[in-house]
Amino acid sequence: MKWMRTVSSVILVAVLAGCSQGTDTKDSTENVPTKNEITSEPITLTLYQHAAISNEEIDKFIVKPVQKKYPNISFNIVRKGTGTNPEDLVAAGIVPDLIYTTDANTPLWRELDVPEDLSALIKSNNFDLSRFDSNAIDAVKVYSGGKGAIYALPVAQNIAALLYNKDIFDKFAVPYPKDGMNWDEIIQLARKVTKTENGVRYIGLSPDTVSRLGYGLSLPYVDPATNKAAINNDNWKKVLTTMKEMIDIPGFLGEDKKITYGSSDFFKNGNIAMLTAWVPDMIASTDPSIADKIPWDFVSLPNYPEAIGTGRIITPHTIMLNKQSKYKNEAFQVMSIFTSDEVQAELSKSGKISALAKTDFQTQYGANVPYLQGKNISGIFKSKTRPINDPLTEYDALVRSALDAAAKELAAGKDVNTALREAEEKANKAIEEKAK
Repeated sequence: MKWMRTVSSVILVAVLAGCSQGTDTKDSTENVPTKNEITSEPITLTLYQHAAISNEEIDKFIVKPVQKKYPNISFNIVRKGTGTNPEDLVAAGIVPDLIYTTDANTPLWRELDVPEDLSALIKSNNFDLSRFDSNAIDAVKVYSGGKGAIYALPVAQNIAALLYNKDIFDKFAVPYPKDGMNWDEIIQLARKVTKTENGVRYIGLSPDTVSRLGYGLSLPYVDPATNKAAINNDNWKKVLTTMKEMIDIPGFLGEDKKITYGSSDFFKNGNIAMLTAWVPDMIASTDPSIADKIPWDFVSLPNYPEAIGTGRIITPHTIMLNKQSKYKNEAFQVMSIFTSDEVQAELSKSGKISALAKTDFQTQYGANVPYLQGKNISGIFKSKTRPINDPLTEYDALVRSALDAAAKELAAGKDVNTALREAEEKANKAIEEKAK
């Protein structure tokens, strides 16, 4: 394929030659586009893959739509891997023109002084941000520093749902879960289908991590005034109490003390009654040959009673422009095409969730994924995305890690108050170490 070269997990020196066509190490102030002129000369833009997207998806949603309008533009694809991490490329003085990443990775790229503030290009191109899910744009702005800059455009988003195995509910004569349920109701259902029968252990619910349970309330992790963990409070206590109620269901824990399971376990083993999962990630990781092995369906993601109708915080995938690129106008046109209605409609049909606000895409969702036909697709979208937790800090990931580790302490029999207090203590020690 002459239009695209792919580099993955290779020695950095080999990558640099592939990146050099579309980048320039001069200060970006010398390379600010003054007019929206698009070259007709052949050029190669380097796209760095920093979030999950396959070569086939890059071809379908970026390369072919761009070349349809701009046949002079070709692409060089660099994938994150050994020797090609962001820090490696930046240290070598060469960074790709475009970066496919996530909103949460924006601070990393900001620290590396990579992203272009798109504000000027958005204005000069009359690019309409109101087309996007407002939570997605707000998330990008917050991760961009909250001072008016916008360092990326949202492309797709993750929405979570509850999958359930109809066979298990039928076996134990228990009603299926429904859209709009709260966690207490789901836990009651899980109690009824967590059993061992004829040597088979049936697990009523795989709840995901503690931090993702907290996504349902958009809870902050750190007090920015003190840079101390802010989790030993009633809100996080509610989250850990919910997790403990799940863990304490008789028969929930096996000898391995495993708490959470993945979609591959759900489909292959056939012994998990309910599973929370990011839907696009589930589709991307599921082997189509096993996707119909069991009869299953979706319902909307459960939440706490006060937050019913919403799911998890929004987590958009984004595309970013390198401030050192020689081809900023051309790169921005790529971004515009990637976020066009036409491309976003195809993206939605393929199982990714559009970052645009247009509800038409929801009715088309998964149309090109055979095993989704007949499923309760509308249920996925009944739990609306929530705004991200605010404020954000550079220490959030450390606190999330301590919270998720607390689930193991709960499984070992520790009470919620102790587990939460110790998680905060561990998080603060980790923050102190990072601050040094």
